[in-house]
Amino acid sequence: MNWGKGLAIAMVLFVGFILTLTITMMSKKSDLEDEDYYAREVNYEQEIQAFKNAAQYGVATIENADESIVVNFSDNIQLSEGKVVFIRPNNAKLDKTFYFENGNSFVIPKSKLEPGRYSMEIIYKVDNQDCLQKEDITI
Repeated sequence: MNWGKGLAIAMVLFVGFILTLTITMMSKKSDLEDEDYYAREVNYEQEIQAFKNAAQYGVATIENADESIVVNFSDNIQLSEGKVVFIRPNNAKLDKTFYFENGNSFVIPKSKLEPGRYSMEIIYKVDNQDCLQKEDITI
């Protein structure tokens, strides 16, 4: 065998490797964390203010129990409405939203969530001011 054949075989194998990588990478699905990413970017100042409001009123505590997730708020605040959003970074179809009203404790059964890592957002109102808290949680 001479140098020409060896070089040609090496080039064909390299091109095959690159094509395999390209096809594999193009077939993988990659979800955005948020579909309206750019709209949220415009309102980022409001999100920062919501973080500050949550710190002012006292952040919620999260208990990751065996069968449920419990979100507790301070007794000295009056919640009017809110929601807990579970965002699954690798699969947008597994995102879940739970709403709550009035009360300082909220229980979310783990049976309603698929096991894995979530980014959890607690969005609520106190005295007509928006509050936001973000946590990472594993189910």
